[in-house]
Amino acid sequence: MDSTQIQQAYSAYVSKHNERPKNMAFFAESMKIDESKIYEYFTSFNMIEESILNHFVKNAIDLSKKSEHEMRPKESILTFYFTFMEVLKSNRSLVLFILPKNKVSTLKTKVLNQSKSSFLEFLKELNIDFSAFSFIPDSDIKNKTSDVLAWIQFESILWYWVKDESINFEKTYVFIEKSLKLSFEIIESNISESLVDLGKFIFKK
Repeated sequence: MDSTQIQQAYSAYVSKHNERPKNMAFFAESMKIDESKIYEYFTSFNMIEESILNHFVKNAIDLSKKSEHEMRPKESILTFYFTFMEVLKSNRSLVLFILPKNKVSTLKTKVLNQSKSSFLEFLKELNIDFSAFSFIPDSDIKNKTSDVLAWIQFESILWYWVKDESINFEKTYVFIEKSLKLSFEIIESNISESLVDLGKFIFKK
């Protein structure tokens, strides 16, 4: 018994019953294993759910890297998001069960913590040129700023998909394209510095 098998068993259980097992002992019994085996990998259902979502993110990252041609950062991120949507689509009922009922609740939980780490690590590998943030002298602050903005975009796309009722979630794919287009237009221009200058002017009034 390993972590993947536990994830699969948990996914099958909640997909069938639309609720969590009554407790860990009951869950272990349904798998016909000793409860202690589960604790070698997870100590709560929250941890299992967090790891499942992270598995989907990492799976999408791995699949998006299998392209036969070298991609620019924008293409890589677009490929990731489109692949991620396909992964989520195959597991929509499970994802909707795991995610809190609204975005605000998600921000207060740890359910996306592992996913966030995996996604931001993936972005670092792309070596995106954030020259538009050159007005920020401290590199640590610059990196944190780019991470915050990238994660806000990730969550926005995820929650757009959650609410999307269009056929085959076509509106989500359009949202992804337009969202990334805007992001890279900002990155590749001086609009960020202009926005900061405008903000400083407004707050001085």
